[in-house]
Amino acid sequence: MASRKVLSQLGKAFGRTAARRLTRGPKRPSWSFRYEWLVELLRIQFGEDPPPTLQIMRKVMDATGDREDRRRRSHTEWTEVAGMDAAWVTPLWRETSGTVLYLHGGGYVVGSPRSHRGIMASVACTAGVRVLGVDYRLAPEHPCPAAIEDAVRAYRWLIEDAHVDPRTLLVAGDSAGGGLTAATLVALRDEGLPLPAGAVLFSPWLDLTGETALQADTRFDFIFPNEGTEWAGAYAAKLGRTDPRCSPLFADLHDLPPMLVLAGELEVLVEESRRFAAKARAAGADVRLHVEPDEIHVYPAFFDVSPRAQAALGRVAQFVQDCFADAELHESARHAAE
Repeated sequence: MASRKVLSQLGKAFGRTAARRLTRGPKRPSWSFRYEWLVELLRIQFGEDPPPTLQIMRKVMDATGDREDRRRRSHTEWTEVAGMDAAWVTPLWRETSGTVLYLHGGGYVVGSPRSHRGIMASVACTAGVRVLGVDYRLAPEHPCPAAIEDAVRAYRWLIEDAHVDPRTLLVAGDSAGGGLTAATLVALRDEGLPLPAGAVLFSPWLDLTGETALQADTRFDFIFPNEGTEWAGAYAAKLGRTDPRCSPLFADLHDLPPMLVLAGELEVLVEESRRFAAKARAAGADVRLHVEPDEIHVYPAFFDVSPRAQAALGRVAQFVQDCFADAELHESARHAAE
């Protein structure tokens, strides 16, 4: 039943894309037919009315992660970390020089390490790192701050039990996982834990009030603000959407490690990335913000069909190595001063 539905959606997306390009040309000048078809498919899936249940969405998303096995570029080891299901993803054809704790996206209500193996493997293979994804608790069953608590537990496990040097450790995440990455950095700082060498935020969801997203142009992106409003309420629950644990845009951002923020110019969350980067810089953080023209939400995940996604992963690889080098330099300077 599910496979027939997907085939129907593929056909509908193909038809719409072909008809539009024949009559009006590409939706965006830089989009290939294959890319435009993919975006149209995602818009159909995310715009279903009525939407599928969370249980169905979780199963469907997890199934998409199995495509990573066909790429034959990475190895996945399923394990348990700090009481959570987890996955280590490592590149098959190169040595690794560090570790990334990856916090998956999914609006805080869907997603898992299984569903996000593709982007985890891309980071692992491009940056030459091993990537740990953890199955943090999801809303509405477990509202905020459960996900932050789980992310901190996973980080503690890495530095205390797995003996990972924080100088060779980054935290990364996409969409809700990008917002969770920011909230986790704040929690690590407030708990007095050694901070990671840096963090990567792919199209982070940083403001659950929807102040900017609800005013955004939705003609090109595949996520829709109204759906996000419902998920935001499930995650924020009793804390409220302006609580900085739910919306890191409102957090105190002093004394955070270097961050790379990647966003698409056409996505509904782009202004949140811009505002967050500006606020973090004002607080003294080293933030690299890259907004890619003609791109959508979490565009680096579409590495199979987009050269710009591949270029973004190259930026991530360079940032990772810069963070490791800077952390080592700062440690050497500290020892020299003692």
